[in-house]
Amino acid sequence: PDRSVRPAQRGDAPAIAQLQYEAWRSLMGESALGAQGITVETLAAQWEETLGAPRPAGSALLVALHGNTIVGFALAGPDEAGAASGDSATSGDSATSGDGAVAATQVYELTVEKNFQRSGHASRLLAAVADLTSGQLRAWVGVDDEERQRFYTSAGFAPSGAVRVLGDGLTQHMWWADRD
Repeated sequence: PDRSVRPAQRGDAPAIAQLQYEAWRSLMGESALGAQGITVETLAAQWEETLGAPRPAGSALLVALHGNTIVGFALAGPDEAGAASGDSATSGDSATSGDGAVAATQVYELTVEKNFQRSGHASRLLAAVADLTSGQLRAWVGVDDEERQRFYTSAGFAPSGAVRVLGDGLTQHMWWADRD
């Protein structure tokens, strides 16, 4: 089957919401999502609004297709919090340089449906993000998420030394890669 990546468009919201919900459920658990009122329907409504608005400069919202089925998505944009992370790879950086170029792009979400993982979809999504954005690439990866650590290592990323703790103790490390 055809495997490709394209910009997300109106009508993709339900598929993106389902993928995001499943990823968040595996990360945080069903009860945490329920406690915050997060459902597939609420996410779909937010994605419909996002897809109907102009895209911010320096951002990318892409979907991975397996045939005609959306099986993954990536969301990336300027790393506005990079300077606050405190590591040497980001200290002093700002979201944009003096000439307007983005100093760093954060991969906020990169998710592929479990049944379609290890089919090249995540690599294609990340390559498209790199093609469509500028600056150093960054992603936060869970300290215990060996699968993502292997993926980002294979894509040329390395831990930066920056650490953050979310919510009830979810610890993440910032991974980064310079562009050639």
